[in-house]
Amino acid sequence: IARLIFAGVQLAGQVIGFQMGFAVVNVVDPSSNSQVSVTSQALNILAILIFLIVDAHHIFIQGILYSFTHIAPGGFALSGDLMKTIVSLSTKLFIVGIQISAPIVAILFFMQVGLGILARTVPQMNVFVVGLPLQILVGLLMLSLSIPVFYWIISEKFGELSFTIPKLITMMH
Repeated sequence: IARLIFAGVQLAGQVIGFQMGFAVVNVVDPSSNSQVSVTSQALNILAILIFLIVDAHHIFIQGILYSFTHIAPGGFALSGDLMKTIVSLSTKLFIVGIQISAPIVAILFFMQVGLGILARTVPQMNVFVVGLPLQILVGLLMLSLSIPVFYWIISEKFGELSFTIPKLITMMH
């Protein structure tokens, strides 16, 4: 379930990086063994730090202890309710990605609209030469300004794990 939150952060980073013009700037993510954008990897590292800051790793240790007391050896079973809960929790991937990326993508979109209007009014100016560095600058500036909001969203999602992990464990037997 925590991996779904991290996947939502990676989705947000992919969308932000694509909108900023970093579509071809990729690195290998060792946890998923796939190519991800630089912004996605930076947001993922920031999410890992927030994971440790809000003590979400303690929730997993408590979940392991809880599983030893509530699930007998060999007593694990996938029920229909458990699968429904997992599918409903997987929608958080998209919700987290949209919550994180929407403000930055919206500002970059409006900046591109402004550059389009500028290109129509001043045809002598090469908007592509001016637009790409401006897009990167505005994107990185907005990304740095949105870090407190990112912290708030991610810490809230990690806080919800203390309720969802025991709920899932009780559904497993």
